[in-house]
Amino acid sequence: MDQPLPDSDLVVATPERVSFQYQVAGLGTRAIAQILDLLILAGVLIGITFAAIAVGQAVSSTIAFLVGVLGGFVVVFGYFWTCEAFWSGQTIGKKVFRLRAVGDRGEPMTFFQAGIRNVVRIVDFLPYGYGVGLVVLFVNGKGKRLGDLAAGTIVVKDSDYVWLWQLPGGRPPPPPAPPAPGGEPAEPVAASAPALQPAAFAPATPAEMVLRRIDPELRRFVTSYARRRPDLPVDLRAQLAGQVQANLHAAVPDVLSQQGPLAALDYLADLERQ
Repeated sequence: MDQPLPDSDLVVATPERVSFQYQVAGLGTRAIAQILDLLILAGVLIGITFAAIAVGQAVSSTIAFLVGVLGGFVVVFGYFWTCEAFWSGQTIGKKVFRLRAVGDRGEPMTFFQAGIRNVVRIVDFLPYGYGVGLVVLFVNGKGKRLGDLAAGTIVVKDSDYVWLWQLPGGRPPPPPAPPAPGGEPAEPVAASAPALQPAAFAPATPAEMVLRRIDPELRRFVTSYARRRPDLPVDLRAQLAGQVQANLHAAVPDVLSQQGPLAALDYLADLERQ
């Protein structure tokens, strides 16, 4: 059910002449992710219903009605809109099943694209069960419902992850030490490390100021990438950049939007080398 059609791959060319290839998400995986999101919404809406009943008993039925209607509206639209806008095109369901909504050129989805995509969801849902959305999805042959066509977005599968220790120059975790001859476990051998020497205070450079503002996990990734970059082929570097695209969008959105993920990662790596 979830096998993509022959023309259901999204290929994006970057200014660095590197191509990213995304596999368009199949109907089966999208449906299961949507069911998980709807179950989460159902739980929240049940909580709002109980809150409205409590308000009705304490204040008035009119206020209780407003709490139920407005609260339900905000939750239903706010959940999808907020998650996809601030979580790099993912809801909880999409994250669990490794799906992501991106722009037509593979760029991170904007706040307004997320809004348009989820406002048009009302039409996609008609007459019930995403009837219009399914018809449009099959007619256009590109895995897009009406909301995707209006917002210029598409749902793709996240690429396979490559760990940094799998790259040239990286090393897997060391195996445990064998037991000592007397049967007692051997003491772990501590890796020799140069002693930290106190350094004189110096003002941070502009490059360091930029790097201090990014996520610590991305900073560690950039440090390892900068050290191994000379030994990495361009296609592998592009794959790594695609994997941390969401983090790059939060760290250097201008560079990412103008030059692409690989240029953004290389920009941070150049700052790290400085």
